[in-house]
Amino acid sequence: MCNYLKYFEGFDELKLIKFQLNIFPIKNKYWLKKKRSNITASILSGGNSSRIGTNKSLLLIEGTTLIQRLVELLDSIFTEVVISSNEPESYEFFGKKIISDIFPQRGPLSGIHSALSFTNSRKNFIISCDMPFISYEMINYLMDTKSDSEIVIPKAQGRIQPLCGIYSKSILPIVENLLIESIRPESKLKGSVYELFNRVKIEFVEVDKLNFYHKNLFFNINTPEDYNLAKRILEQK
Repeated sequence: MCNYLKYFEGFDELKLIKFQLNIFPIKNKYWLKKKRSNITASILSGGNSSRIGTNKSLLLIEGTTLIQRLVELLDSIFTEVVISSNEPESYEFFGKKIISDIFPQRGPLSGIHSALSFTNSRKNFIISCDMPFISYEMINYLMDTKSDSEIVIPKAQGRIQPLCGIYSKSILPIVENLLIESIRPESKLKGSVYELFNRVKIEFVEVDKLNFYHKNLFFNINTPEDYNLAKRILEQK
């Protein structure tokens, strides 16, 4: 495919890129960027949502399911994208590695535990399937943040976003112990992500002053009303 490049020696680089885009148009506008191979992207897609009454990852937004939108975005950034779900048959068509919970029915922390257990990367970018407006710029900004913390997550308008962050594999024993403790009948623990934050070194990255930030960046869909609002937001763009 690249044999034609020999005819463009000394040709202006920007013009050459435009020429390539005209010859080889593809859907992903970020295809020229180098993908990240040292971190795995893990999508949390637990299955049926009690509040919305269906598998919300398969809800359609502009003719595309929520999870397909996210897979396409993450594929443009990472060399490895996996799906954490207890309904593997719903996602087999993606051709991605699908990870089931070791501790089923224990919420998002269980999905984080499985992602850290079954991926080989030292770090995982973990994101919920229900964030239709998360952006390429936001994810890459987080990836470029220099930190020695075990968890790095964004914060905007005073709110932290625990299901859009970087989680180190080194915290796996801590996550597992928390889940085991929460299962015990006498335990007062819920096995939540927020309980995990009390046990590890965490950094919050303020993003609401950055030029790519907008108020719906971390909007997530939990109810039928949220779903309808997301569709209206897109209609207004």
